[in-house]
Amino acid sequence: MILLYGGTLVGFLMVGLPVAVAILGVGIVAIFVAGVPNSMIVERMIFGLDSFLLIAIPLFLFMGNLMNASGITSRIFTFAEAMVGHWRAGFAQVNVVSSVMFSGMSGSALADAAGLGAIEIKAMREAGYTAPYAAAVTAASATIGPVIPPSIAAILYAFIADVSVGRMFLAGLVPGLMMALALMATVWWRARRLDLPRVPKASGAVRRAAFWRALPALLCPVVLIGGMRTGAFTATELSAVGVIYAVALGVFLHREIAARDLLAACRETAVSAAAIMLIVAAAHVFAWIAAREQIPQSIAAAVLAMELSPAMFLLVVNIVLLLLGMILDTTAILILVAPVLAPVTLAVGIDPVHFGIVMIVNMMVGLITPPVGMALFVVARIADARLWDVTREALPYAGALLLVLAILTYWPGVVLFLPDLVYGVAQ
Repeated sequence: MILLYGGTLVGFLMVGLPVAVAILGVGIVAIFVAGVPNSMIVERMIFGLDSFLLIAIPLFLFMGNLMNASGITSRIFTFAEAMVGHWRAGFAQVNVVSSVMFSGMSGSALADAAGLGAIEIKAMREAGYTAPYAAAVTAASATIGPVIPPSIAAILYAFIADVSVGRMFLAGLVPGLMMALALMATVWWRARRLDLPRVPKASGAVRRAAFWRALPALLCPVVLIGGMRTGAFTATELSAVGVIYAVALGVFLHREIAARDLLAACRETAVSAAAIMLIVAAAHVFAWIAAREQIPQSIAAAVLAMELSPAMFLLVVNIVLLLLGMILDTTAILILVAPVLAPVTLAVGIDPVHFGIVMIVNMMVGLITPPVGMALFVVARIADARLWDVTREALPYAGALLLVLAILTYWPGVVLFLPDLVYGVAQ
């Protein structure tokens, strides 16, 4: 059965069906093979979306879109430019630092690449950087967003693997900062070889002015993480608070959001959220059949029979995920793979929160890896550059992220330090 369902999914994807349609097609095939009534298809799709936690996904998407529409992204970029713009390859460093600041507001790599990325690429082009280089740095820095909380990928994994969203959020902080440091080190190393331009150091007055302009936006992650840590909000309530905060900044404080901007943000959120939810609903049909046929248990038994050590198991999984990341998008991989592998990780003695962060970072590397590399497509279009040129420039940054992935994979304490410190060691 595993080969039948897997082969059917690969076949559907190879003929060009959208991911959601391909997954639903496999679920329908499985329903017929199992002899289950057709009504179960719709029933399982509805049941798969019947979760309070999933409401956080469109709300966080809406918050990010509001942040883009309100001019907050430009304030963040200006502040980062004032602080680190004078470093070697200053605007490339600003690109990474800005993504760290914006990551706590968007939760989405593609939102970062499309929103803040448009400002970053334009500024880098005007400063003398080539379009492919500017686009590559933007794509690489955008991968930080889904690792640092709040993270849509972390919410999805927590929902699938039945782990704490709070632990997932805190587990992403240190890995996200490690990714940023690795990218900044790569920018510095490449700057020495490429002789990239530098800008004069900003004065203290300019830095203070940029800080005060950006302060309301910079407080957003503090409000969100603080609310979660104190127990004032659940993850879903947190996303609603984030939307209210974004509306307050854009409409009442900065007064830069018009009615048409709100409508555009709503429309973009609806399209993005619908795409994610359709995949979730379709995957739940297949997940129900997989559970009925005991596919996860069969895979777990097969893995245990191989007597793989946790280290070897993680190596194999990382290789498989990297290969999947070259042909599928992040949400599809998470929804397809996590329900199968989450029980296996427990069986081999791997902490599910640790494994979740490893999965997410791995999929972020896939965003800048050909042939799909969705972030590469987005930034190449914004920069009006050839995709191959952008891909070639992005390879050193992909290598730096792979190094971070290796560290996170084999030193779980790096991932689990903060959640264990705040919530206590998981039993």
